Amino acid sequence: MSLFKSLFVFSIVFCIGFNVQSKAQDSLIVSTDSSMTDSTNVDTIIQTSNQETKIKSQRERFSFVLYLISSELYDDAQHVLGKLNRDSIENRNLKDSVSYYIGWLKYFKQDFYGAISSFETIDSSSTVLTPSAFYNSICQIQIDSLSNAKRILEHIDVTSDGQLENLKTLQLRGISLLQRDYLEYDSLTNLSVERSFITESEMSEMSNYAQAMRSYKRKSPWIAGLLSAILPGLGKFYAGYRGIPFGAMYMTIPLGAIAAESLIIAGVASAQFIALGALFGVFYAGNIWGSALSVYAKEKEFYDEIDHNIEFDLHTPIRRAFR
Repeated sequence: MSLFKSLFVFSIVFCIGFNVQSKAQDSLIVSTDSSMTDSTNVDTIIQTSNQETKIKSQRERFSFVLYLISSELYDDAQHVLGKLNRDSIENRNLKDSVSYYIGWLKYFKQDFYGAISSFETIDSSSTVLTPSAFYNSICQIQIDSLSNAKRILEHIDVTSDGQLENLKTLQLRGISLLQRDYLEYDSLTNLSVERSFITESEMSEMSNYAQAMRSYKRKSPWIAGLLSAILPGLGKFYAGYRGIPFGAMYMTIPLGAIAAESLIIAGVASAQFIALGALFGVFYAGNIWGSALSVYAKEKEFYDEIDHNIEFDLHTPIRRAFR
């Protein structure tokens, strides 16, 4: 009985000890898991905090950029924007704003290709999409890509803003004149637009340009050449030039008079007359040919001046509307 009791007591003690050890191990495992979980949470908190600090720093630098631009310190602003652009910006709106102002500064420095590259990176849902599209279109006009400029403008949705709708219409009217598409211009002119200080004066100017272009009639190069054959310089005067014809006249007529005098004195076979006559013939024929070409040159000058004025009047309202 004594042996039996001893074995019984030993078994009870063994079971109790085993249960205590198991619980201790379970407690250690739970403690370890809890420690790992806490470590993961701390890492996440640190990463989030670092990210928020970085975004805050980027926003502060962007605010500084706006201050530099308002102070017209464009080179400094471009430098800071370049550093921001090379940084990884997580906030999409901030990234688009940086791209917009980089393009804006390149536009003002007449780096139109660089400006286009910046404007085209802006997301379609961005808050700066509309101004970037207008600036993109005017840059396309400056590089003579009128079809791209027109396509960009047609995709701008500004139906909720009457002033911007006017601006869009003005830009399209200007492009139609640059393309010499008067039917398109007429269809755009028939659209009703409200009065706006942004576009009012330029709208009136577009009508003047259209009228001047339609009323312009190119002179005949044949008549210009014939008139210069009769009297050197007269063809250029007919083409529309006022100072140049007299220069041609003063060069050719005296030379013809000298050649005629040489003919009378030395005769048709003399070396003096042959040399002077050949020289007069070159000037005389060149004057006729130049008078015929002056008609085309005058036409080009007229349209180049009109185009320059149109482009200038397309730039100004965009600068008024957007910064």
